[in-house]
Amino acid sequence: MAVMTLPELLARNARKFPDKEAVVSEKGRWTFSQWEAEAARRATALAGLGIGFGDRVPTLFLNGMDALATYLAVLKLGAVLVPLNVRLSSRELDYILRDCGAKSLIFLPRFSETVADIRKRGARIENYIVCGKNDGSPGGACLDLDRLAAAAKPGVPENRSVEKDPACILYTSGTTGRPKGVLLSHGNCLWAAVSLAQDSRFETHHRVLLVFPLYHSAAFSLLNTCLYLGCTLVSMERFDSREVMELTVRERISKMAFPPTVWNLILQLPDLGKYDTSSVESVSSGAAAMPLETKQRLIRLFPQAQLGETYGMTETAAAITTLKPGDVMDRTGSVGRALTNTEVRVVDDNDRDLPPDQIGQVIVRGPNVMLGYLNRPRETEAALQGGWLHTGDMGRLDQDGFLYLVDRLDDMIISGGENIYPREVEEVLFTHPKIREAAVVGLPDPVWGQRVHAVVCLCKGEEMTGEEVIRFCRKRLAGYKKPRSVEFADSLPRSAVGKVLKRLIRDKYRAV
Repeated sequence: MAVMTLPELLARNARKFPDKEAVVSEKGRWTFSQWEAEAARRATALAGLGIGFGDRVPTLFLNGMDALATYLAVLKLGAVLVPLNVRLSSRELDYILRDCGAKSLIFLPRFSETVADIRKRGARIENYIVCGKNDGSPGGACLDLDRLAAAAKPGVPENRSVEKDPACILYTSGTTGRPKGVLLSHGNCLWAAVSLAQDSRFETHHRVLLVFPLYHSAAFSLLNTCLYLGCTLVSMERFDSREVMELTVRERISKMAFPPTVWNLILQLPDLGKYDTSSVESVSSGAAAMPLETKQRLIRLFPQAQLGETYGMTETAAAITTLKPGDVMDRTGSVGRALTNTEVRVVDDNDRDLPPDQIGQVIVRGPNVMLGYLNRPRETEAALQGGWLHTGDMGRLDQDGFLYLVDRLDDMIISGGENIYPREVEEVLFTHPKIREAAVVGLPDPVWGQRVHAVVCLCKGEEMTGEEVIRFCRKRLAGYKKPRSVEFADSLPRSAVGKVLKRLIRDKYRAV
C-alpha cells in the first residue's frame, strides 16, 4: 500500500491519468506523466548533490513549470520545501535562510541580483542552484539544475517520507513581527486538501487558475487540492486583471479564488460583459471579508458559477471554515462553518466555551493543524495549548455554528477602557459610496491610551475631508468607536495575497 504523501499524489495521477493535461503555463503544457517525469529527473539531480531526507531546501520562484517540477522533486527526496517570498529584501531572506538552517538554495535567474546580495551576507549555503538560462553567476559559481536534470540517470531515490514527516515550512507574512516558520507535515497538507475538496466545490474535471504565489498557504493548498483530485492547473507568473479574464476565456477556466481586494481590481475592468465566462463553475474568496456589493457583482459576472468563501491561516494549511454557495447571500459577514475534518470553538481567556454570539478567541483542532513553529518551542506550546490551535482571531459563533470574525486579537483597540474592534468601524466606512477601501488601527493617545485612526482610500475622482468621515461614523457607531483621526491614502499596504498590513501603518506613526 502506497504511503500518502504529496509526491505520491503526483505519481498516482501519472498512473491514473497519464495523458490528462495537468499544467498550463506561459512556457507550455504538461500532462501528468510529463510532470511526474520532469520532477523525477530533477529529484535525481538534486540527490546527486547530496540533498536528501529532512534537508530544508528554500526556493525563489514565480509560479510556473519550474516551480511545480522543482517543488515536487524536493518532496520526492523527503526533503522539506521552503518556498521564499520573492518580494522580500535580501536582508529578510537572509534571516529566513539562517532560521531554517538551509544548505541549498534553488532560484530562477531573474533573482540573481538578490542571490548575489544574500551571498555577501555570509549565509552558510553550500549549493546555489540556478534553474533556467542564467546570463551570469550571482557573485560566484552556481550549479545548473537543467543541465544536471538532463544528465540524470533514470530512477528516483527512495522516498522515506510518511504522513507525519515535515513537507514544507511556510513563513508567515510577519504582520506582527519577524516571520515565523510554520512546519506542516504531509498529513497536514493532505487533510487540508481532503477538506477543501469535499467542502469547497472542487471537481476532478476543473481547470483551476493558479495566480497567487506558492509561498502563500492558500495557493499551496490550492496546488495540493488539485493534486489530490487530479485537476488541471492553469498557472500565471504574475497577477494581471485583464489577463485573468482573457485566460479564463482562452483556457475555459472552471474555478478561481481571490481575496476581495483582487476581485475588486477585476471588477473595475471596462467592458467586462465582452468576456465569455460560461466555463466558470466556482468562484471563491478568502483572506478578508467580502462586501455584499462585491458578491452581487461577481454573481452577475459569473452567472454559471457558485460563489463561496473560505477562512484559514498558514498554521492550518489555509483550511478552517467554508461558507457554501447556498449561504453566501444570507449569512453576510460570516466565514461559514467548520470544514468536515475541523472543529472550531470560541473561548474566553481561560479557554472556556462562550455562549452563542459572544465574542472570544477562535480556537481550532484538526489533522491539518501545523506541527509547530520552527525553532520556537515556547510559541508553539502557547499556540497549541490543550491540543487546540489558538488563532489569535476574535470572533463569535451563532446558534447554527456559523463563525463571524470580529478582528485579530493583536489589532483590538482599547480606548478609555473600552474594547473596539477595527473591523466593525471598517465595515461602516465601506458603506460610504465615496470610500473604496479603509483600514482602522489604534494609535497611542496620552488621554485615552489608544485612539481610533482611519486610513481611507477614496474612489477615483471623489473628495472628502477627515471631518466628513468622522461625522459619517458618528451617526452609525457609538461615540467611543468613531475615528478620532483620519488619513487619506492612494492605497493600503498589503501582503502578496491582499491582506492589509496594519503593523506597517502603526509603525509609521511610532517612527514619528
